[in-house]
Amino acid sequence: NSLRFNGANQYLSITPGSAGNRRTFTISCWLKVQPEASSRAIISTGDNSGTNDYVYFTSADKIKFSFATESSGDVQFDPIFRDPAAWYHFVFAVDTTQGTAANRVKGYQNGVQMTVSNNSYPSQNYDTAFNNTVVQRIGARSYSATQYYDGYMADFVLVDGSQLTPSSFGEENDNGVWIPIQYSGSYGTNGFFLKFQQTGTSQNSSGIG
Repeated sequence: NSLRFNGANQYLSITPGSAGNRRTFTISCWLKVQPEASSRAIISTGDNSGTNDYVYFTSADKIKFSFATESSGDVQFDPIFRDPAAWYHFVFAVDTTQGTAANRVKGYQNGVQMTVSNNSYPSQNYDTAFNNTVVQRIGARSYSATQYYDGYMADFVLVDGSQLTPSSFGEENDNGVWIPIQYSGSYGTNGFFLKFQQTGTSQNSSGIG
C-alpha cells in the first residue's frame, strides 16, 4: 500500500472547492526516501511563489517547513534522513493561533518530536495556503511542478482543523518499533486519507486515492 514517485515528473494534485481551516491542520505520512543533491517537495500549496507554503527535503537531506509570505517563516528540523532502506513516519502539526511561537509548527519522526535548527516560526494567526482554494500537490512544488519527490509514500493523511500528535497515527509495538495505526478522527473540510491500495488513478478506494 505505497506509491513510488520517480523524482522526475510525477506528483498528485488537487484544488479544494472551498476553504477549510488555514491555520490549524496536521499532515501525517510514511516515507521511504532516496538521498538527493537537490530539494524535494513532500507537500506544497499555493499557485505562485508568493503564496507557496510547503514541506520539503533540502539538498542536505533535512526537512524544512517553509511559509512563503512570511519574510523569515522557515522551520528547519535538525535530523538528516539518508537511509534509503528505512520507512520514516512524519507528522507535521500546525496551529498558528498558538501564542507561543514554538507551538505553531511541530514536527515528529517515528513518534518523537524533532528539534529545530532555525526556528523562524510563522506569525500568530498566519493564514497558510493549506486548505485554501489553490492548487495543493504531493510530491512536487505546487506552482511550478518542480522539486519532484523521489521515493515511496504510504498512508498519507491531512487533517483539516486539528493539531494532532503522532499517537493519532502510530504506536510502538511490543518490540518498541513504531508502527502505523488507522486514524479514527474527523478529517475536516479538506482533509483526506490516501491509502494507495490499488493501481490506477481513480480518487477512491479502487485507485490510488
